[in-house]
Amino acid sequence: MRSRGTRGFSLIELLVVIVIIALGSSLAVAWLAGTHPGERLDREARELAGAFRLAADVARARQRVIGWQPLAEGYRFVSWQPGHGWQPFGERLGLDPQRWNPPLQPSRQPPAADTTTPWLVWLPDGEVVGAHIRLAGAGASRTLAVDALGVSVTGSGR
Repeated sequence: MRSRGTRGFSLIELLVVIVIIALGSSLAVAWLAGTHPGERLDREARELAGAFRLAADVARARQRVIGWQPLAEGYRFVSWQPGHGWQPFGERLGLDPQRWNPPLQPSRQPPAADTTTPWLVWLPDGEVVGAHIRLAGAGASRTLAVDALGVSVTGSGR
């Protein structure tokens, strides 16, 4: 006769695994969210700087004029279409419209002339009509300087 062997996991073993997973998940969420608003603003500025670099690369590779426009809740990239003006960038190349997280108030130096013209424009030959974009929120600010040399980020506050 065969003896019954134990199979499976005990309740204690399962609880230990669940606790370890829960601790790891909570630490990951806290790390990704940042501990204060300045860190979240840093993350948003880095992501925006990366999107600006991508726009410059796409403009050169696709031989298109690409612009950047802030919106009340985020921003979008646009492309110049002869005869149609500025149109939303329709290709799926990582230049999709984005929402600010956390909500930010962008401003520009020099000030924008109107709201229909993009604040930044990348040309197919590698040139850029640049500016200093200031992102502010929760007592902190970060400035992205965009010019022919690329994008740099500086900041103040938390």
